[in-house]
Amino acid sequence: MTSARDEKGRDTVFDHLPAHMPRVISVGRLDLNTEGLLLLTNDGGHVRQDQLDALKHGVTVDGVRYGPIDAKLEPGKGSSNCWMVFSITEGKNREVRRVLESLGLRVNRLIRLSYGPFDLGALPAGEVVEVPQKVMRERIPGYFKKGKV
Repeated sequence: MTSARDEKGRDTVFDHLPAHMPRVISVGRLDLNTEGLLLLTNDGGHVRQDQLDALKHGVTVDGVRYGPIDAKLEPGKGSSNCWMVFSITEGKNREVRRVLESLGLRVNRLIRLSYGPFDLGALPAGEVVEVPQKVMRERIPGYFKKGKV
């Protein structure tokens, strides 16, 4: 397994690295039934705000065109990880991850803070809130069409 952790408790490639080796990440992945060359690096990649600014015009990655992306680099605290805030309009499959991979970056954690007119706010992890029909009507004009609900 190329994952850092496996939810089923299986060994990963990282479990078998020498103890003296620094923290590394994989360059690419091998699935469970694949073997062969796997590159590891301790250079996680760095991004500059000007690279993120270029995404405002959209970008094509592996033949897929992604629309404009507003991306801001959050001030760092000197760690190897950084936080970014993205605003996307399309939400294509794995869009944020694929666009960042094209810049040589790997997403460790992705948190959706809002979706259309809805915000996560201070909702605790694991909590569920039902959205009343009145709120749906107010926030999404045309959501309830005659005979639909």
